[in-house]
Amino acid sequence: MHVEVFSTVSAFHELRTEWGQLLAQLPGQNVFLTPQWQETWWRHFGASRLLELLAVRSEAGILQGLAPLTRSSGSEGGSYVELLGDLEVCDYLDVLIAPSQQQAVTQALVTHLLAQREDPFDLRLANLAQHSATPGLLHDQLVSHGLKVEIQQIETCPTINLPTEWEAYLALLRGKDRHELRRKIRRAHAAAHLEYRVTSDVAQLDADVDTFVTLHRMSQQDAKQGFMTPVKEAFFRDMAHQLWRQGWLDLAFLSADGTPIATLCCFTYGPAYAAYNSGYHPAYAELSAGIVLFAECIRTAIARGFTAFDFMRGNEPYKYRFGATDRPLYQLLASTACPAQEARL
Repeated sequence: MHVEVFSTVSAFHELRTEWGQLLAQLPGQNVFLTPQWQETWWRHFGASRLLELLAVRSEAGILQGLAPLTRSSGSEGGSYVELLGDLEVCDYLDVLIAPSQQQAVTQALVTHLLAQREDPFDLRLANLAQHSATPGLLHDQLVSHGLKVEIQQIETCPTINLPTEWEAYLALLRGKDRHELRRKIRRAHAAAHLEYRVTSDVAQLDADVDTFVTLHRMSQQDAKQGFMTPVKEAFFRDMAHQLWRQGWLDLAFLSADGTPIATLCCFTYGPAYAAYNSGYHPAYAELSAGIVLFAECIRTAIARGFTAFDFMRGNEPYKYRFGATDRPLYQLLASTACPAQEARL
C-alpha cells in the first residue's frame, strides 16, 4: 500500500468516481461521507485549515482507503489533525476503508500520519458511527506507536428500524405512543386541509429553500438561537442544490389551507432515510405540525424501501415516542504530548 496526498480543492473532482465506489462498499453509507457533501463543506468552512486528503492505494493503483483530513496548528504548537467537517453541520464523519483491506490500509495511514507529524501531535476523529470499524482499527496501531488514545461516546443518533408496511410500523410503537400519534394526525386533518409535498422541480428549489429557512428560524428555541447564521445559510443553500441534483435530498413540507406550517430536510443516500433539520410555524403549534410531518416522512421512507429512519444527533424525547432507539456516536482522541482526555475539543 502507498499513500497519495491531495491538498487542493480539485482533488474532490479528481477522486469523485473512485471515492463513490469505495464508499459503496461500506456498511452504513451516509451522505456526509460523499465527495459532494465534503467539497461543499470545504468551500464554506475550510478557510482556516489545510486540506489533507490521504488516498491509500494498492500496488495495482486501486483506491482501498481514503482519509479526508484537515490539519491546523495546535494550541501549543505542533499539529492538530481532524476529519474534514465539523460537529455542527456534519452528523457523521469517518475514514473510508475497504472491508477486505482494513489492516493494510490502517497501517499505511498511521505510518504516514506519524511520519509527517509535528510534535505535539493531536488527532481527533469525531462523529464516528456505531458500525464504524475505524476506532478499533486505529486504536491498536496508534498505541503501538506510543500514542495515548481514548475512545469515548460523545452523542447519540436515535434511529427507527423500519418494517415494510406502515401499519406494521405503528404496531411496533408502545400503546400510548401509537394512540397519541394517531390522535394528533386525526386532529390536524380535522382542523385544516393539510397537504404534504416534497420538492420535485428544480425550478421550485430556491423558493422552497427560502421557505425552509424562514420556518427554521421561526421555530428556533433558545438553545438553537443563531444556528442559521449567514454563513450556514449560504452552505445550506449550496448543499441543497448539490444534493438535489444527485437525488439525495427530500425537502418536505406540510401546508394547512395553503400556508406552509412545517418543513423537514431529509437525506436519501444509503439505506437510511435521514432527518437532518426542520422548522415549523409557531402559530400552528396546536396542530402538532412537526409531528404530523415526521409521520408523513416515516411513511414515505417505508413506502420507498428504506430500512431505517435516522433522526441523527440529539436525544430529544419526541424521537423515542416515534419508536427510535439509540445508536451511539464516538470520537477517537490520540496525542503524543498529553493524556487523550486533555486533547483539544
